[in-house]
Amino acid sequence: MELGTLLSTPAWAAATFGEADLGDQRRTQRLVYVAEHIANNPGASLPKQTQGSWADLKAVYRLLREEDVTHEEISQPHWQHTREQANEQDEVVLFVHDDTQVDYGYDPAIKGLGPIGNGSHRGFFVHSVLAVVPTPTTERVLGLAAQEPWVRQPTPRHADGRKQSSKERRQRDRESAVWWRAVEHVGRPASGQRWLHVGDRAGDMYPFLAKCGQMGCDFLVRATQNRCLVPAPEQQPAAGAEPLKYLLDEVNSWPAQGERVIEVPSEHERRARKARLLISWGQVQVQPTDLKGRADRRASPMLVWAVHVWEPDPPLKRDAQRARVPSEKHGRKRRRARAAKQQAAAASVETSEERVEPLEWIRLPSVPTETQQHAWQRVAWYGGRWSVEDFHRGLKTGGQIEQRHLRQEASLERLLAILSPVAVRLLQLRALIYTVPEQPIRALVAPEEALVIARRAQVPVEQLTVQQFVREVARLGGFLGRTSDGQPGWQTLWEGWLCVQWVVAGMRFASGSLPP
Repeated sequence: MELGTLLSTPAWAAATFGEADLGDQRRTQRLVYVAEHIANNPGASLPKQTQGSWADLKAVYRLLREEDVTHEEISQPHWQHTREQANEQDEVVLFVHDDTQVDYGYDPAIKGLGPIGNGSHRGFFVHSVLAVVPTPTTERVLGLAAQEPWVRQPTPRHADGRKQSSKERRQRDRESAVWWRAVEHVGRPASGQRWLHVGDRAGDMYPFLAKCGQMGCDFLVRATQNRCLVPAPEQQPAAGAEPLKYLLDEVNSWPAQGERVIEVPSEHERRARKARLLISWGQVQVQPTDLKGRADRRASPMLVWAVHVWEPDPPLKRDAQRARVPSEKHGRKRRRARAAKQQAAAASVETSEERVEPLEWIRLPSVPTETQQHAWQRVAWYGGRWSVEDFHRGLKTGGQIEQRHLRQEASLERLLAILSPVAVRLLQLRALIYTVPEQPIRALVAPEEALVIARRAQVPVEQLTVQQFVREVARLGGFLGRTSDGQPGWQTLWEGWLCVQWVVAGMRFASGSLPP
């Protein structure tokens, strides 16, 4: 998507949803209108997003309740555009998979929800596939390539109350099948393109890995299953020798083949530190299994590469970790008790010889990994998985999907189809500071928007760059811009953008001009 289209909300809404086939052109026009107003203020309620118009709000509710309109029909143009972009890339494209649960509490009035978590809350699940292109500085988000919401159904029982047998349970559809269905929905890459499906530990399932190969794609997952290995003919053990039969055991026995020092950021009780990491890699043959983990002797072994990264000498807790003190209520006695706990915790940390948990990862790529550069590159590719975590955070925090009070779960799925591209747009706007930092902003945004930020930054509007524009907008949303803060996140950026829109609206109102 062109930069000017991305920055213009009306143009973005028309480009994203204007080709949706909803059975009636008026529905498509209404969809574009709804998407534009939601994108202007993603976290607001539907009445606020329709600016208090009762007629517009009723039209939005009718669209979200329309049984002939589905989540897939609304999302299809965006998915298709993302796949077309992926086929135009010169680099490898990562299709990052992840599940999340949308929680509506203990006893919501919404009909059609199912159990989530430990069963006490109600909601539904969403499996998303986000297409990103890895770059030296960050991941460039292309968009959603597939998404599937589903509701967990209670375990069925017989009429007399008996549970189903194991044979009956095996015949039911599995929730994990959403992973390889998503691979099918993404489709095959064009000739000469490399598409790589990335998954966390939940993606370490043989049907998912096999489906990637069937669709002409590669995969990269975090290893969690200690799979049985099949030795190659030239690696058959000598008589009387006991071979290493399992994946994790084999990988842990490999010697280090390289090392690197990385920066570990501060988080909660963990202090920022430097960590020395060792790396090893190699190729193995894994035994195909069914969904129960049983070996499938009829299928051919799968050749995969394994990359093992570990920290050989983690620091002592007293050096790398702050003392954790639980929060207490206010009061004189409680303050004294808290101070005593702090002193005791600090003393225990200072005298402890216990070490922090070492860093360790095992990744399974299907892409040939023959050099140290290849191995570190596979580790960096897996780091792109955090972009889908940011996407789901944008859905919940930016789009407020869990705060929507609609009556039917199906209506929430339709709203999810509108909010998902909005969350993608938030990530793409955040990435502007990395992709085109020095490009002049004047030709990309409305003149009033550029003028407001130029006055705030105290630079001529002709010299205002994308980087200056983005950082000043984020400052309006609470970004401090200290040396250790890095670049602004999507939340402060969007809150600042809303402030800019209010100022621009006031300028247009004062001048008597209508918005473009």
